[in-house]
Amino acid sequence: MERLLYFLPAKPQPVWVRYATTTVVMAFCIAVQTGLENQTGFSGLFFLLPGIFAAGLMFDRGASLYATALGTAFAYFTISPAAPFPGYAAAYVLFALSGAVIGLVAEALRTEMEKFARAENAKALLLMELAHRTKNNLGMVSAMMRLQAKIPGITASEALSEMAARIQIMAQVYDHLTIRADRKVVDARQYLTEICQHLAASISGTSPVAIKADAEELYIHSEQAVPIAIIVNELVTNSLKYGFPEGRAGLIQVTLRAADEVVLSVTDNGVGILGEPSEGVGSRVVLLLVQQLGGTITRENIASGCRVTLRMPKPST
Repeated sequence: MERLLYFLPAKPQPVWVRYATTTVVMAFCIAVQTGLENQTGFSGLFFLLPGIFAAGLMFDRGASLYATALGTAFAYFTISPAAPFPGYAAAYVLFALSGAVIGLVAEALRTEMEKFARAENAKALLLMELAHRTKNNLGMVSAMMRLQAKIPGITASEALSEMAARIQIMAQVYDHLTIRADRKVVDARQYLTEICQHLAASISGTSPVAIKADAEELYIHSEQAVPIAIIVNELVTNSLKYGFPEGRAGLIQVTLRAADEVVLSVTDNGVGILGEPSEGVGSRVVLLLVQQLGGTITRENIASGCRVTLRMPKPST
């Protein structure tokens, strides 16, 4: 049914186009009605109704009501000589009401067809994006696995555990997908909070370190949300590994601010940076993802602990 839209004029049309076209359509219907009446003597007004329906379907309610008014005027000037007003007043009113209803039904039908067409287009776009996103995510997983394979001195069990954690973080992002203006976006505040909660739960009972999130509202595309989630996971995991040796208690704070640019920081009150940071898989993954986001990353010792800060352009949603 939505294929009919391809044969209908696009909306909106200029006022003069709508009403001039409606006038032509109704003139054609009146001509057909007059010719039928002359040939058969049948004086019904049924052939005017398709014109009213066409006006409502092609344009809008105003055009259909205008077509109804033209049809009613024709009915009046055709019937009134034979039966002066108000003899056929009921017939005029009935025709006008019928025309108005038919016009409104036609407009509603056009609206529903447009909604259905938009829904089908959105579905097709989402399926295309899903295929693209899946391909990119598989590529990201493949790249991280290749990096992991190049690191000597790590057991297969450790490598698989680290990769499983990264893949799980990627999967969690999609729990927060929202459709806005036909785009898939993620509420960064919600998913960063949930990531920190999951990380805190994973070390509960084994480490006296608290993990908290403080994020401003920010909606970002899923293509940016996945790298940011992995970066947060790597930075928090790195703080847990090296910032709190020998069961030291402490706090890891994940902060997100979004003004002219996006500033994401992971701060801990651990022992700080001792010497040059090791170039493990996590560090390489973070650097690659930061480049993908078009951002920069800095590490610094603070009064107590360490802070890693990611700065990137604020995305448009």
